[in-house]
Amino acid sequence: MRVESTSFRLSHIWEILASSTAHRPAQRRAGHFQFLTTMKTFPLILIGCTLAIGTWISYANLYRGVAFHSAGRQGYIHAPFDSSRIDSQIAVSEKAVKLDPGAAMGWSMLSSDYMARSRESDDLGTAVKAEAAARQSLKIRNLGNIGARNKLAQSLLQQHKFKDALNECDLAMKSGIFDDGTIRVKAECLIEIGRYSQAQEVIEKSSRAFKGASGKFVRARLLDIQGKPNLALALMSNAVKEVEDAPAMPSDAIAWFHTHLGIQLAKMGRHDDARTENLKALELYPRDYKAKAGLAKLAFQDGRWAEAIELGNSSDKIAQMADVRAMVGDAYAMLGDSTQAEEQYNRVATLVGRPSGMNDGLHEVAPAAGTHGHRLDRQYALFCADHNRDPEGAFAAAIRDFEGRQDLYAYDTLAWVCYYTGRTAEAKQAIEKALAFGTQDPQLLYHAGAIFAKSNDDARALQCVKEAIAIDSKFDGLSAKKAIELLRSLDQPVGNKK
Repeated sequence: MRVESTSFRLSHIWEILASSTAHRPAQRRAGHFQFLTTMKTFPLILIGCTLAIGTWISYANLYRGVAFHSAGRQGYIHAPFDSSRIDSQIAVSEKAVKLDPGAAMGWSMLSSDYMARSRESDDLGTAVKAEAAARQSLKIRNLGNIGARNKLAQSLLQQHKFKDALNECDLAMKSGIFDDGTIRVKAECLIEIGRYSQAQEVIEKSSRAFKGASGKFVRARLLDIQGKPNLALALMSNAVKEVEDAPAMPSDAIAWFHTHLGIQLAKMGRHDDARTENLKALELYPRDYKAKAGLAKLAFQDGRWAEAIELGNSSDKIAQMADVRAMVGDAYAMLGDSTQAEEQYNRVATLVGRPSGMNDGLHEVAPAAGTHGHRLDRQYALFCADHNRDPEGAFAAAIRDFEGRQDLYAYDTLAWVCYYTGRTAEAKQAIEKALAFGTQDPQLLYHAGAIFAKSNDDARALQCVKEAIAIDSKFDGLSAKKAIELLRSLDQPVGNKK
């Protein structure tokens, strides 16, 4: 029994009811005709509301009985999410808009279904379709169409068009067509482009929008950036408990919370706890590629090379990620298989795009479906810097990434690529910007240590490297070993330093 879908379909029922007065060509009349039409449809709306409420109560009571019978006082049981339902729902929604192309709500629901597919496989093409469907819904009916407004912003966020998504949020709020979801998306956009103080202001001015589980994760992300990982972890853990205790919460949504809690735990060096969260996510959502990738990275960091390869390949079958593909190559290299390692490294460049032929280091969008094009500039730049490849291409990618958003990791990426390409002064300037927020990320701190050491600032280099290793002595798998080597070099007496 797939009871986890109740909230999705119920939200669609309410959206349909909300759109009952949508403007369509056949209904555009003036004065008393509109009033009479509304009066005629009011009984139908009332019946629909009654049926919706009755259905919800029946499902809730049924679920409550099943959940407590199955789990006793252990909590609710959420059935694993069946991914095949996404495509069937897309087919239903596509048929609906074909039969009634003037229905704003039909296009809005189709946008939701496209977004579900895009999120599962990180597919850019369906995110673009979701954007188009949301825009069509708004074209038909703008007034009061908050659902489509939010889906438009979310689809742009999914495409990494952060500034465009932010602009849509601002337009919605200026027009008065927004809700708490719009405010949360706006805060996410501000965080993505590095406007942390503005994000903080949004959270403080609209605290109600950030009281639920989704809002808590937005707040936690900002706390982590501000160098308060323990507070962030506590907030995330609270949010996970909240969604676990929600009887109608879809299992794939709960998996998302577990996966991102795992990411936070892994960054704090708590590998076993992170592994547990990723495994919980996969129980709820077997095709959670981020959970698989998280497990692969943990296996790599702990030196289980073959397991890292297996898990990385499993994640890759669902959604291709440049950093995971590079990690699989590194695992092959650690096993002594240089041929396979090189093959994986070549696939990273193919995934991002191919050289434009202009010898300027720019990359064109790769033509295959599901590839990401320029929004993987950050991953490509870091990959090249870590693997001694394409220095000018790496620098161009880092610059392009920085132009898109100036968050702390854009500064970190630029700093690391400048360090790799011999631009030491620029590297130090950029890493200072990245460190300004106090973020406790071991990879960031290692980059800073290496750059300061190159700049003959040994005191700061030593401090940064020690902090990185204290957080996690196995971070990234390979970088931690380099950090330990750098620490040994810096700890030597000045006269003996190599």
